[in-house]
Amino acid sequence: MDTGVLIGTGRTADVFALDDEWVLRRYRDGGDVAREAATMTHLASHGYPVPRVRSASGPDLVMRRLAGPSLLDALLAGTVTPETAAALLADLLHRLHTLPPAPPLLHLDLHPGNVMLTPEGPVVIDWRTSERGDPALDWAMSSLILAEVAVSPAPYAEGARAGLTALLSHASPGPLPLPEAHRRRSADPHLDATELARLDAAVALVAGARISPASG
Repeated sequence: MDTGVLIGTGRTADVFALDDEWVLRRYRDGGDVAREAATMTHLASHGYPVPRVRSASGPDLVMRRLAGPSLLDALLAGTVTPETAAALLADLLHRLHTLPPAPPLLHLDLHPGNVMLTPEGPVVIDWRTSERGDPALDWAMSSLILAEVAVSPAPYAEGARAGLTALLSHASPGPLPLPEAHRRRSADPHLDATELARLDAAVALVAGARISPASG
């Protein structure tokens, strides 16, 4: 397949523009995108905001090209506040977990970099890690990812901390399976040694924010 023009690259995949309407997302480690494509097609059939899938073959997923910045880019540009971003993530999680059939579908990597702000509204991308299970795990994973940024030396760590507190304020009552979230993040081959070393502090931050008065 003609890969077109490279327009983006992430930890696991590269994105190529095929034309003005379609992009090719190619996973660098190979694999089969059939399950991811089927998940996105299922979600679209229930009105959940995902890119339209045109074809899937091996590591290649062709889908509708999205216009607009990611939620992460909007946060870094200051056009969206951490609290607004957290409310948007919370709404997307709640909507996802109410879709049929049971048990609920989980994204397990829903963070600002995986939400695109299009003229038609937010669209969620990167469904490779999705599976069915307990919604609390999805909340734990999203919270832990934000916390990893909050405990880092990044200049936007303070904003991530504010976003984490706001996100947890929208979560349903009850414990979050932080040990399982920690296990999954620890097993992520795309995290470097420095990121892995911050996981314990990130878990402690989520646990503290979860029980604090500010998080309800």
